[in-house]
Amino acid sequence: MVMMPVLELKAEVIQVPDDHPTIQQAIDASDDGDVIEIASGTYNEIGITTDGKGITIRGHLDIDGVPTTIIDGQHQGILMNFSFEDGNDTRIEDLLFTRGGTDEYAAVVLFHARPIFTNCHFVENGTSTGIRFGGGVYNLNGAPQFHDCRFIDNQARWGGGYATWETGQPDHPVFIDCEFIGNMAQLGGAMTNMRSQPLISDCVFRNNLALQNGGALYNDGSDCCPHWNGSFTLRNCLIEENIAGESGGGLYNGFFGLPMIEDCTIRANMATSSGSGIASEIDMNPTLMANTICSNSGTADQISGNWTDGGDNDVLDACPECTGDLDGSGMVDVNDLLTQLAAYGNNDQGDCDADGDTDVNDLLMLIEAWGDCQ
Repeated sequence: MVMMPVLELKAEVIQVPDDHPTIQQAIDASDDGDVIEIASGTYNEIGITTDGKGITIRGHLDIDGVPTTIIDGQHQGILMNFSFEDGNDTRIEDLLFTRGGTDEYAAVVLFHARPIFTNCHFVENGTSTGIRFGGGVYNLNGAPQFHDCRFIDNQARWGGGYATWETGQPDHPVFIDCEFIGNMAQLGGAMTNMRSQPLISDCVFRNNLALQNGGALYNDGSDCCPHWNGSFTLRNCLIEENIAGESGGGLYNGFFGLPMIEDCTIRANMATSSGSGIASEIDMNPTLMANTICSNSGTADQISGNWTDGGDNDVLDACPECTGDLDGSGMVDVNDLLTQLAAYGNNDQGDCDADGDTDVNDLLMLIEAWGDCQ
């Protein structure tokens, strides 16, 4: 019996621009399992598509971990499209997407797609009057994952940073360790969640603006079927200093859903009509568990509408001070320690004892306060 040798196909690393001058040409030349590495620089490409290939597209970083590989659409169109064939084996890493979008859609558009984005930045995409859904990302019936991503200064009519319409066939989007900062929209300054049930964990929503409802997040559902209820899970997130022109300075819940909000800090948000922290309409019933909701202003109540008290919630007129919580996350952790070490002996950015500098006494106070703010 003659044994035939088994040929093992190895993943190829394709370099842009060394091997191919454009990102799309590199994708066209790739096969499943390949890695496309894009050198630092600005690439003025639009309409990039992965064609359903299970590939990794990876940019470069600076010393601080910020992407230096930039896809700049110059306001000429959609930067990247993903569709049915793009699953969790399609991975997008360390890229900055900017100045993308059309009159209808965002800089990055997903249609029934499930790619995984890691350390991607979506910056200054869309316009408040032009793009209808999502300035940075629009997701239609897909289940993308976003890990350690940043949505900064994007604009749209619905969902300045991200918008979704109908997911759950079979799964839902995931956001882990993401930041939404300085985004603007008519509804959902940072995010609009329509008929979807995403997991949003360890994220920060700060300084976002909704001209109408949902300074940080606008949530709505449908009673047609369970997977289209607006039942997101918001866990261990910081929602602060967002503004709604009408209701829901932090969060607005419209119709049909059972959101779960747990271990979050919702503070210093503003609204003018109802629910400076959280506003919910009659068909929504969020469950709140172990949250701190404080210093939200502009309305009679920080929480308006239905809600179920799951226990251990603190609703306070003024937020308690937390020594050592330098980034306002509601806990003293490694991020605060890194901030303090960077300021040590240089400035007062790590000052915990109010003596105008950052020294060993401040370091000791921070270590003593380590953990969740009490």
